This record gives sequence, C-alpha cells and structure tokens, in this order.
Amino acid sequence: MLFGNSDEKRFVLGYDLGEKVSQISFLASDADMPETLSVLAGSELYNIPTVLCKRNDVNQWFYGKEAVRHIEEGDGIPVYSLVSSAREGKPVVVGNAEYDPIALLTLFVKRSLSLLSMELSLDNVDAIMFTTRSLDHRMIQVLNAVTSALELKTNNIYYQSHEESFYNYMLYQPDDLMNHSVIACDYDLDELHVYEMAINRNTTPLVATIDVKSFDDLKIGSAGFPKDVTAYHKTCEKLDDEFLTVMQKVCSEKIISTVFLLGDGFREKWPKRSLEFLCRTRRVFQGNNMFSKGASIAARERIKPGDKASKIVFLGEDKLKSNLGIHLLKCGTEVYCAILDAGINWYEAQTGMDIIMDQSGILNIEVTPLTGKKPRMVQLYLDGLENRPIGTTRLRLSVNMNSVNEVNIKVTDMGFGEIYPATGKVWEQVVEL
Repeated sequence: MLFGNSDEKRFVLGYDLGEKVSQISFLASDADMPETLSVLAGSELYNIPTVLCKRNDVNQWFYGKEAVRHIEEGDGIPVYSLVSSAREGKPVVVGNAEYDPIALLTLFVKRSLSLLSMELSLDNVDAIMFTTRSLDHRMIQVLNAVTSALELKTNNIYYQSHEESFYNYMLYQPDDLMNHSVIACDYDLDELHVYEMAINRNTTPLVATIDVKSFDDLKIGSAGFPKDVTAYHKTCEKLDDEFLTVMQKVCSEKIISTVFLLGDGFREKWPKRSLEFLCRTRRVFQGNNMFSKGASIAARERIKPGDKASKIVFLGEDKLKSNLGIHLLKCGTEVYCAILDAGINWYEAQTGMDIIMDQSGILNIEVTPLTGKKPRMVQLYLDGLENRPIGTTRLRLSVNMNSVNEVNIKVTDMGFGEIYPATGKVWEQVVEL
C-alpha cells in the first residue's frame, strides 16, 4: 500500500539510532511535518537512552530510562555502547554470561519501538528510515541484521547518515533559511559535530553538499556540569569561549544564513557571547530532534516522492556523484540509456539490463560527474566474444558498487535463444570514480 492512498491513516518512521541516546519521529499520511515521540506523555522528552540493564540474578531486561533508573538503584547490570559493540561484533559479557551484541541491539530497538503504541500501531507503518552518525559498510551490515531480526510488517526499510537527514529536514523549511550556507551544531558534552550545508545554484538540478567537522575542545566528561556553583560558572565560560572560537572560524570561511543548535549539550544556558555573535546576521534555532524528523521525511520521500527532492540533489559521502549511462540504438536512432543516476546511495546502487551488442566487442560506458568535471568514456573490452551475425549477440549488463568510488560492471553472454546458445562467458571490470 502506498503512503496516504488509503482512507486509513498511515505512517512512516524516522529512527535516529545513537550511541548515547536514540529518538523516534513519525509522519502521518494526513500531516505535512513529522512529530517526535516523547517518552513522557505531554512533555518534550524525546531522548531514549541507548542502554540496557539486566536485573540481578534474573533474566529480566530493561531499556532506556527504565534501564537508567535500575542502574542508579543498583539492582541491575548496565549494558552501554550497544551500537559500537554491535559494530565490533565481539560477545558482550553481562554478569557471568556472554551475549551476541547484535541481539542486544535488536532487543533495544524492538523495545523502544514498542513506545509507539501510545501514538500508533506498527501495523499502520509503511516505511522506516534508520539514521546514524556514521554509515559505513559495517554499520549497514549491523542494521541489516537488526532489522531482519525485528520481523517488521513493512519491507520498506532504509538507512541514511545524519548528513542526509539534515538535508531532508531542510528540504521542507522556508526557502529564506537557505539563502546561504546552513550549519547544524550537534553537541553531546563530549564532541561537537558541525554540519555545514551548501547549495550549488549553478547546476540543474541544484546540488546540495554537506561538510562535517568534529571538535573535542568542548569535552567536559561523563560527569557533566559541576554541582559547585563557582566551578559550574567557570565551565560555562570555558565552553562559551571554545564554542565562540569554533563559530568565528566556521563563519569566517562562508556566509552562513541559519544556525541550528542540537543536542543535550546546549540545554544549559552557557552560550552567551557565542550566541550573541551567531545572532548578529543569522537566524538561530535550538532543538534536538532534527535527525529523526529528517529521517521520517526521507522515509516519505522514498515511497511518495515530492517535488522538492527533484529540484535539489544531495551529494553526500555515501552518494554516487556521477551519472553512468550507455548509448544504444533504438528504432535506428541513437539514444542515451541511464545505468546509474547520481544521488543514490552506493550500497543501494544495483541494476541490470539486456542489450544487443554490435560486432566491435567494445562496450562504452559514459561517466558524467555532477561535480563539474568533464564526462569521460570507460571502455570494456569483451575479448573472446562470439562472432555471430549482427543483432544476435545478447548480453546481460549487471552493475553494482563496491564502495562510493568503485562501480563493478559485469557482462554475461546470454546467447540468442536456441539458434545461438549462451556460452556463459563473463567479463568484469571495476570502474574507479
């Protein structure tokens, strides 16, 4: 069922899976913008601590805020670092037993999704977008394992980075917020991550890019802000000075029109001089649920694309930055046939087609970068190709990507029915982008 094509209200979800805290946003088929699930009804407490707790001496597990409470009361064994443990793949020791880290992460995600029962039924969810800070090949393996074990009712399950969730969120913000570059500062009291989004308006469609920088000068430790009043004020002044230095450097390099302050690190009222600096010629917003909201918007775009996404192509770290195509004869006229389009995630890039090959034995793949570089032609030599009459050599072209910069092209001789049986010959080449 397509999103919003039924009288019954349907939903898409954006799940921000973080090392310390996670969030879930949902977007209804009759709504323009998403809402974020609060762990306490009637409040704006969006963070679900990414932690489990196993009760002492019994096989009873708690998650999120309930886990934190039992840990503080001392009647359970804490399990932190669920995401990084799953990435490492090593068994996690809890008490006297070892547990599969993927199973522990799956338990947390499953339990946290159960919170949605206050707002909606998972049976009415058409798509889920998971977003994480880092989305490399290993993280994709972890997410595939987790989502497979969850046995969700929908097959529309997607993944993307925080950068792309930032982009999706900005797609549906007022245009005047994006007159120039936009930055989002995500601070969790350990690291400050600065996401800078710029739009190249000299291309059609427009191209959005996001640069990410990390700073650890604002780290104050797991204990958080000091309880002592004097020490508290000194910490606030230090953070304000460090953040001001970072922002002055960032804003000196480009014209910034909008700033978002994200994360629990900005909950305290320490930004004073830095905030005064940012507000001089820019619009500044504070919150902490941008990534989960952006992920839910992205989920909607996947199953029911809107007009805005077609006008701006996002070229992030995980995105194919070139168009790949081939020129073929169709009804006697040469036409361009797209193989892969720029803007798709490399780990989702997979396609195939059958073509009738000419007698040259050379397959020409055109690579057109969206970064302004000139198009180039990549030639695949089909050595040993059967010498058949014109129009009787059918080849199957299969394309996928090994990484964001490597396209794997595979060509298989399919023959031509019973007249010219397939030889099974295969030619492969990796194209470096």
